[in-house]
Amino acid sequence: MNKQVIEKMSYNEELENKIDHHFISRDDLMKKKQMDGVGWLVNGNMCCGIYEHSLVVRIEPIYGRSLLKKPGIEPFGERDGADGLFISLNRKIYEYPRALKKFLTHSLEFTTDLPPKPTSKNPSH
Repeated sequence: MNKQVIEKMSYNEELENKIDHHFISRDDLMKKKQMDGVGWLVNGNMCCGIYEHSLVVRIEPIYGRSLLKKPGIEPFGERDGADGLFISLNRKIYEYPRALKKFLTHSLEFTTDLPPKPTSKNPSH
């Protein structure tokens, strides 16, 4: 019997491929991979991402708080202000293509309207 070491995925790569496909025609998105996930940014603002096996999206706070009452949706992090609320969606929600498309589109529309984040370059004095 041949033993193989299987490297544990730190996040859902199948979901990553679906999100890449959804955003394929968007030139204004930047994809950023990190240890436990991957995120898509617009003008330096995180729009959506994957953390382990959850889809994380940024949406309007009022809408987001109403969604938190539904099963499979939880707050992600502690941000809740004018720049949006991050919510985490489990697989039972995003496995449906229409739901995935709805949340990605909504998150992108909201995040696109946010002011750009300043670049991380230090200005010379």
